[in-house]
Amino acid sequence: MKKLCLLLLGLVFLLPTFAQSEKGYIHLKNGSVVKGKYIYSADAEKVSVQSGGSLWMFDAAEIDSITSHRGGKPAYVPENDNSKLFYRTELGVLAGNADNSQSAPFSITGSVNYRVTPRLSAGLGLGVEFLKESYLPVFGNFEYKFRSSLSSPYVFLKAGYQVPIEESNAVYYDVVPLWMSYWPWPNVSGDEPLDTKGGFLINPGVGYQQMFSQNFGMTFAVGYQFHRLNYAASDDYELDIDYNRVTVKVGIIFK
Repeated sequence: MKKLCLLLLGLVFLLPTFAQSEKGYIHLKNGSVVKGKYIYSADAEKVSVQSGGSLWMFDAAEIDSITSHRGGKPAYVPENDNSKLFYRTELGVLAGNADNSQSAPFSITGSVNYRVTPRLSAGLGLGVEFLKESYLPVFGNFEYKFRSSLSSPYVFLKAGYQVPIEESNAVYYDVVPLWMSYWPWPNVSGDEPLDTKGGFLINPGVGYQQMFSQNFGMTFAVGYQFHRLNYAASDDYELDIDYNRVTVKVGIIFK
């Protein structure tokens, strides 16, 4: 488990190194065109262009578009990104101790998000998590980015409900009143199986986002997830199991 966390943590620090310089035509808003290798600064506010042995520096606001060849399809320009919807798929684990069945159950979720402002977004998502039984988390997703740029840290909050998608895999013992252990009553059993009913979840956390183009990016996020799973018996007895977990997830963004 520790090795997996270290591997995922290393990935987020390596993400910015993938944004290598590219060749293209930089079309400025004043009508000029510069051909050469270009790369954005970390905050996406500046663009460095190496052309003809010279190094040019432009504000992102000065750039109208960037194309791979003259007259080609424009590349990603953060200042001109007007897309509102984006889709995120996340894979990871719910790390914690084993007092509630598993130490690190697997989790995969997907969400459709709408950018309310350049930094604030809201969306809906669902997925599958393999706890004591398999569950379908259905949740609302809220995010706030600290920068309107190619790379930015962000905070998030997921809240929703765990919907069970299979029957209980365990038998819970002593789910009967204590007095029944001494009462001469027929057909009393302390190993009755319970029905899964699901339960609410809440998952706040922080993450880091790196966009590699207008339509593709990656994220790394760590958070805290609490959810309460409810089990019910046929004779009106119930059992709640609380999960307190650290979420560690890698995501892919599509627009």
